[in-house]
Amino acid sequence: MEYNGITYDEDLNGVPIKSLEQIRDEILADWKAEAPALDILPGSDANIRASAIAGQLYAAYVSGAIGVNQYMPDTATGSFLQALVKEEGITQKLAEKGKGTQLQFRRDPNSVRTDVEARVTAGQLVVTRDGVIFESTVDAVMPPNALEAIVPYQATAAGAAGNIQPGDIIGFYGPPPAGISYVTNLDATADGADDEDDEKLRTRYFEATEQEEWHGSPAWLEAEAKKVQGITSASAIKNARGEGTTDLLVTAGNGIPSAEKLAEVQAYLTDPTREPINIDLQVISPEPVVIPLQVQAAGITLTQAETAYEAYLATLRVGGTVYPSRISSALIEAGASFAEVIEPANPIVLTDTQMPLPGVVTLV
Repeated sequence: MEYNGITYDEDLNGVPIKSLEQIRDEILADWKAEAPALDILPGSDANIRASAIAGQLYAAYVSGAIGVNQYMPDTATGSFLQALVKEEGITQKLAEKGKGTQLQFRRDPNSVRTDVEARVTAGQLVVTRDGVIFESTVDAVMPPNALEAIVPYQATAAGAAGNIQPGDIIGFYGPPPAGISYVTNLDATADGADDEDDEKLRTRYFEATEQEEWHGSPAWLEAEAKKVQGITSASAIKNARGEGTTDLLVTAGNGIPSAEKLAEVQAYLTDPTREPINIDLQVISPEPVVIPLQVQAAGITLTQAETAYEAYLATLRVGGTVYPSRISSALIEAGASFAEVIEPANPIVLTDTQMPLPGVVTLV
C-alpha cells in the first residue's frame, strides 16, 4: 500500500507500517548506493548489521501503530480503553459473587440426636452438582428438637457461575459438620457477574455518547443503569403505569437481579444530589418463567442435556419465543443422535418483561 508517497508492506489494525524485511532491504540499498563494492548478501557483516537496525525500527513502527489505536475508543483495549471511557463517567465493572438467602441445613432424627442444639458456623463450604463452591454467611443454629436452619449464602468466587437454581447445591465441600445430615439451597441465587470485557465496556461507551441529550430520557436511564456494578442490560418502558411513568427493566449477571440490586439501581438514578429526572420511575426485574423440559434423546447424559438447555434459554434473555425445535437442535449439537421434545409441546411466547429459566430436565 502507498500512503503520502511512501510504500508500506504491512498494516497493523489499519495503520500502515513497513515490514522488517522492507526496512532491512531499504537500508542495504542505501548502503550499496554509497559503497557499490559492499557485500550485502545474507550472512555478510553489512546484512547482519542492517537486520539488527531494521529489527529496532520495526519495533518502533509497531509501537507507534499500537499507540494510534489505543487513542481511539473503537480500537483501544485494556487500561487505555478504561482511561478513555472515564470521560463519560464510565468505569469497567468487576466480577460479583452470586448470593442467596435460603441455604437449608437439616439433621436426620433417625441418625443423629435432635434433643441438643446443633450449630453450623458461618463460612461452611457447600458445593453444587457442577462443582461451584458456596459458603454460608451467618451461623446456622438449630435449637433442641429443631430439624433445620436456613441462612444466607454466597459463592466463594465472583462470576456468573454463582447464579444457580433451587436444589443445585447437593452436599458439603469436605466433611459435613457434626450432627448435620443434609444441605441444599431452596432459592435461586442472583447478581453473580463476570468481569466486564473490553467489547461490552466499549458498547456502553458508545451508547452513552449517542444517547438522547436530556436527563431522564429512556436512553439516559438505560445507559446510567448499566453503570451500576453487576447490571448487564436495561430497557426503559415509557408510560408503563400511566402517563409520566417509566419502568426500567434490568438484568444482572446472567439472570434476574436481587431486590437489593434493584434498590441500588433505583437509589442511583434518583439520587437527590443529582438533577431530578421528573418522572415516576420504578426499577423492575424480569418475571421468571420456569420451563421444565421432558425429552427423548439418545447419546447424551442428563448433565449434558441440562447444560445445553440452559445455554439455549440464555440466548433469549428477556422476551422472545421458546421453540421446541430449537431445543432439539441444541441437544443434538451437544451430542445427542436425536432429540424429540415432549414438553414443552408447543412454542412458548414470552412477553417483553418475561425471562425463561430452565426447570427440571427429564430424559425419557
